[in-house]
Amino acid sequence: MKKSLLSLLLLTALPTALSAQEETPVRKREPFVRQHELRLTVGAYPLMPYLAGSGCDAEHAFGFDRTHRGPVYTSGAWSLSYDYRFKKWFDLGLMLGYYGEYSTSYNNRNPSLTNRNRAHYLTIMPVARFTWVNTRWVRMYSALGLGATVGFGHDAYEGTRLHDATLALQCTPVGIAVGRSLFGFAEVGLGAQGVLMMGVGYKFKPKNKLTK
Repeated sequence: MKKSLLSLLLLTALPTALSAQEETPVRKREPFVRQHELRLTVGAYPLMPYLAGSGCDAEHAFGFDRTHRGPVYTSGAWSLSYDYRFKKWFDLGLMLGYYGEYSTSYNNRNPSLTNRNRAHYLTIMPVARFTWVNTRWVRMYSALGLGATVGFGHDAYEGTRLHDATLALQCTPVGIAVGRSLFGFAEVGLGAQGVLMMGVGYKFKPKNKLTK
């Protein structure tokens, strides 16, 4: 009697178990889809070249300074970049950046203003980005850029004028981005974009592609 009852229970439970197993969804791995990415970045302490046209004037060279420089103000290093994500681990893009320095010179004999000093730097730089942590919400990466910086403006205190182009470099060992389509990011590096950087970005996929 007990054996018959146990067999009946097993026969009753077996179809239910098989049905539950069939209904369990199998999670498929989504194929990688190439992406576009736009970024706005602001950085602190960029390494900018000193592009001088003429050397120091005679007064500065022999120590007969009649002027002194006031506080130096900077704009911060601002950049706008576009990246194309070829692989899940590799992006290639182009960065356009601006950095400015502003100061004034005063007469040593009286408090009158003598000159306004302005230095502007424009940078264009291809950038390669390598992703080494990639989850649904968090991405960690390193980046390397190599391009050119053009300086223009003048510095009356130093007797120089900016008028030339030189090599520009940005090395970013660690960066972290948090978000999905719209994301924020922070980076630590060295070069034309700065030492400490942060900003916002937006990534999107080509048309007729489902978002991740």
